[in-house]
Amino acid sequence: MKANYRSLLVFILGFGIFMLTRRSMFFPTIPVAIVIAPIFILRFIRTQATGKGSLFTFIGFLLSMNIALWGLFGNSTTILVVNLIRSTLLSILYFLPYMIDRLLYPKFQKKPFLSTLIFPISLTGIFFLSSLEGPFDGTVAKTVYAYGPLVLQQLNSLTGLWGFTFLFSWIASIINYSWENNFSWSKARKPVLVFLSVFAAIIIFGALKISSLMTPEAPMVKVASVVLLPENGEVIPMNEVYERKLLSPFEPTVARINNLTAAAVQNGARIVAFQEYAMTINEDDEQRLQEAFRKIAKSNNVYLSIAYACFANEGKGNNKNLLIDNDGNILVDYAKRYLMGIGDIGETSVFRKGVEIIQTAETPYGKIGVSICRDMNFPSYIRQAAQQHVDIMLNPSYDNPKGLGPGYYHRSIEFGFSTVRPTYNGVSHAEDFHGRLLGQMASDESDTGILYSLVPTKGIRTWYGKTGDWLGWLSLILLVAFSIPPIRKILL
Repeated sequence: MKANYRSLLVFILGFGIFMLTRRSMFFPTIPVAIVIAPIFILRFIRTQATGKGSLFTFIGFLLSMNIALWGLFGNSTTILVVNLIRSTLLSILYFLPYMIDRLLYPKFQKKPFLSTLIFPISLTGIFFLSSLEGPFDGTVAKTVYAYGPLVLQQLNSLTGLWGFTFLFSWIASIINYSWENNFSWSKARKPVLVFLSVFAAIIIFGALKISSLMTPEAPMVKVASVVLLPENGEVIPMNEVYERKLLSPFEPTVARINNLTAAAVQNGARIVAFQEYAMTINEDDEQRLQEAFRKIAKSNNVYLSIAYACFANEGKGNNKNLLIDNDGNILVDYAKRYLMGIGDIGETSVFRKGVEIIQTAETPYGKIGVSICRDMNFPSYIRQAAQQHVDIMLNPSYDNPKGLGPGYYHRSIEFGFSTVRPTYNGVSHAEDFHGRLLGQMASDESDTGILYSLVPTKGIRTWYGKTGDWLGWLSLILLVAFSIPPIRKILL
């Protein structure tokens, strides 16, 4: 009976803390929870019979995901159903590594060091595999693992997100191994010392990387991130804009963009970048709009990044971002590649996907790359920017639901460029290639809608930018290798 109560307590602790890892309408988000929750969840499933433990662990993820994420994207029936499906698929994704560990871990218990690697290899391999294809391609569903002080965040430049998924799940595995052995130092010493040595090496690397000794000096450029604040104070959710095909009043909005650009230039900005959906137009007005933007850039003698949505009369339009030089020449005409939605739901119902190519331009302020919002969720895609030696990435965004902090900042650390992200209904920000915040502005706390940041005109090169997802592939290979002996034993 006492054992049952202990198991119930561990279950409640694990999944209760896990709910604090998610963006939620009901619970605060506590980043360190992603380090703590797996300790108890792993303890629960390992102390139960295989079938019973797996069933209740899945139920735990199913309940905690759906409770935490309920109503996050809206309360209409359609959105709630889609969110229910999304949360259920997320539950399966998070459950799989625990189930795999439960099946493989007993086969390696007599090998202390190897046994502590089963869970981190399983979690890293499964999460990496899911980032390539499927409903959660990219990293957005897993970025809860990208947590820690700036010195630790430099791990991103070596491994991308997969270093964090491995590191934090390794902590859970080592603590569980120690727990199973009553925290006996003589039994836990080897895996603990190996982990501490790796962790210390990561910290030393991070400290050296962000030190002045390894940070190149480069000229700075003043960049203005501009958001068109709602004139009546009411934010229109992004999905309403494209579902209803709401159009911007043409002349007043162009005049407003011109005035904001002029104000930014008067305050010393040499690059002005506007939010995603700065204007929404019908395709009949696209050429006229581009001419207006070219005139604004030339008359203000500024490099202008301007994003707009163009609805088609028939079929699908484009979600675009133009980069225009100070002579009014369009350097980049980019269409968003990774639209929010699938099929006839979301942006994909009204916009075509752009080609899978990051476009760049050489400027007096370094090589500038252009993307739009969710594009930054896909490291394998954005890695093109590192291969092209991009110095500054412009990433206009329109958050839905409202963003509470800087988004996708870890891409800067991974690939060695500075990022400027003007964001409607969220937090506009800029950070350098080490992830150091250069400026931020909450869209609902600004009077002008303009954020000024001094941004380095030269980036750095990173190991992850050169090699890509080596740790993800290695984890998959090791997972297969660890699975072969038990499978052969069953078959034979």
